[in-house]
Amino acid sequence: MSIIEKLRKDKMIAMKNKDKVKSGVISLIMSNILLEQKEQKRDLTEDEQIAFVKKELKQTMDALEQTPKDRVETIEETEKKIEIIKSYLPEQISEEKLKEIIEKFIEDNNLEKSNKSRGQIMKFVMGEYGKYTEGKTVNKVVGEVLGL
Repeated sequence: MSIIEKLRKDKMIAMKNKDKVKSGVISLIMSNILLEQKEQKRDLTEDEQIAFVKKELKQTMDALEQTPKDRVETIEETEKKIEIIKSYLPEQISEEKLKEIIEKFIEDNNLEKSNKSRGQIMKFVMGEYGKYTEGKTVNKVVGEVLGL
């Protein structure tokens, strides 16, 4: 089942359960994907749909960071939205697994553990595993592996 089909099904359930937060989040993601499909005049691939979900996750996380700490209700609602959005992403790779992948890539390509290799490593990891992780996490783990 594609992401858009899962979104449609979950939206119906959320509407039946009168879950306005979940219904709203799903509507937002669906409208972005469907608008892009209309502009492209074709169905988006699974990876392209995941990219839209990741974009929405990033925007929601940024909104959470900018929310004043005394707005407890808004923070709780935003955290709920983040959990809903994450449920439409593939299982994310742990930092330990990322570390293994990065170290193997460095070893296989005889790269030196310096900042010069960062770009190459980031490009590889995001290209191969981009839908299973976030750039921020990869950047952090690459820094740790390189000892920076």
